[in-house]
Amino acid sequence: MKALTRKISRFAITLVLVIIAVMVIFRAWVFYTESPWTRDAKFSADVVAIAPDVTGLVTQVKVSDNQLVKQGDVLFVIDRPRYQKALEEDEADVAYYQALVAEKQREAARRNQLGTSAMSREAIDQANNDLQTTQHQLAKAIAVRDLAKIDLARTMVSAPADGWVTNLNVYTGEFITRGSAAVALVKANSYYVQAYMEETKLAGVRPGYRAEITPLGSNQTLHGTVESIAAGVTNSSTSVDSKGMATVDSNLEWVRLAQRVPVRIRLDSQPGNLYPAGTTATVVVTGKKDRQQHEISPFIRLVNRVREFG
Repeated sequence: MKALTRKISRFAITLVLVIIAVMVIFRAWVFYTESPWTRDAKFSADVVAIAPDVTGLVTQVKVSDNQLVKQGDVLFVIDRPRYQKALEEDEADVAYYQALVAEKQREAARRNQLGTSAMSREAIDQANNDLQTTQHQLAKAIAVRDLAKIDLARTMVSAPADGWVTNLNVYTGEFITRGSAAVALVKANSYYVQAYMEETKLAGVRPGYRAEITPLGSNQTLHGTVESIAAGVTNSSTSVDSKGMATVDSNLEWVRLAQRVPVRIRLDSQPGNLYPAGTTATVVVTGKKDRQQHEISPFIRLVNRVREFG
């Protein structure tokens, strides 16, 4: 009797374990195939490509690669003495035309006062025309001087916002041209997550839905909100030939890969540069509330571990 009881107990325990295992596997399979989640997500941030607006020799570099800078901090300086001399030359031109305008004004006023009784109408008109021409030359000289002031100010390339300098590609003594990218600035407090969701899972993704983000190789879980869903992606199945006709690729009916669509997720709190832009994360869209997060997190961590070692 005791042996029969032990057999029944073992059978019952085994059956319960099998049922639990089946339930866990079924739930994991449903989650993997149907739930709105993806391992193909990237941390992103607003990046400013900084290029100088003047051309010349780099005389000073005041930052190092990956340094945190504040808005207005000088990053590097370009040939400031040359542009200072150009400004002085333009200011001299302005002073010259100002003196010339004053002289022409006196001449025109004197002739207009004397009138046609003392000289011809042609001489009076000539004096007035000379005054107008000189005034135009003065206006042009002032504009050139103001541009020289702008160029001089832009010899000091400053950070347009708070952030991290990265991929610094400018060095003291080299010649740099206007518009050539010298450094990238990753703006602080601009980090977000770009999740590439399969089209079959978009039914469970809506702006305003809550999301859980787990960086690859980390046990920390970040939270955010779905901000927007891309309105379209490139159609790789069609193109246009030289005649303007549509060219459509043939698709094998038994091999249909789900298109991935970018979903932008706003983070609840900024991680700084703890997770650099471009690094990978797993994203789960949990719905309007956070009640599912504690249930999903262990599975996501397991997926990350498998991905990390696989």
